[in-house]
Amino acid sequence: MSILSIGQAVYDITFPADTPILENQKYRIPQRIECMGGPAANAAYLCALWGSSTSLIARIGEDLFGQKIIEQLEIAGVNTASLKMDNQLDTSISCIIVNQQNGHRTILNNPLSQENFEIKWPDHPPDVILIDGHEKESILKAVERYPQAITLMDAGTFKPELLDVIKAVDYLVCSKDFAYQYSGVTIDMNDEQTWQDTFSRLEEINTNTIVVTLGGDGSIYKSEDTIYHIPAFSADAIDTTGAGDIFHGAFAYCLDNNYSLEETILISSLASSISVETLGGQLSIPTLESVRNRKRERGVEINI
Repeated sequence: MSILSIGQAVYDITFPADTPILENQKYRIPQRIECMGGPAANAAYLCALWGSSTSLIARIGEDLFGQKIIEQLEIAGVNTASLKMDNQLDTSISCIIVNQQNGHRTILNNPLSQENFEIKWPDHPPDVILIDGHEKESILKAVERYPQAITLMDAGTFKPELLDVIKAVDYLVCSKDFAYQYSGVTIDMNDEQTWQDTFSRLEEINTNTIVVTLGGDGSIYKSEDTIYHIPAFSADAIDTTGAGDIFHGAFAYCLDNNYSLEETILISSLASSISVETLGGQLSIPTLESVRNRKRERGVEINI
């Protein structure tokens, strides 16, 4: 079994701030955390760390940040042969400001422009393909090349230019922001009609399996004609950076290991809840053993 992750690899520089940041002020931050980041890269790191054979297609520069990204991915066991290193590129970086009072983060990302590039494909066909919406041309090529693979999309923001991708994936796992941006419906946890209205609209663009992640309110998903709610697991949030990436990485791992949809969402939620309790996106990616421990603590009946 194997997983191919396609999308963004970034170098994160995180600054924890003990007060809200105001414009036109100067702040002294005594601590900073540097590590690899990016939705596809974080998800690949988790999948490899948990034991799945995992490859990553992304673009980075032949600079210090790019080298550090490769080093950290390989520590987890990610196959980096499909990473495109380009001496004409500066590796994408993110400056992340974390409010230590509540764990909320603000991300300033300098992304790479979209570009069609020659791909070095993995040696073996993947069973699961995870995409984050970056590198559209690579995504379309992968879906065409591996029609047997299960496809999963980490959909954080609705982008009309990705409609052909959105329609094609087997699992559309989207944020509440994505759901609102397309549907125009605000999800109210006390009004199930808003759940129905949201899924009715989302089913216009994907007729397969849809999961909507709701942050602290957990997730909702539809099975046949019924919408189910899985609450979030409680956590002492320090830094929410990468929590969504970790949810999607765990989701891909579970698809690769044939878990049911309910079990998949529960495991993904457990992993995400652990991640917010540590400062630094990639540094907060939990081990499989820590998820097992959290499962026992929470009394969740899943074999993992």
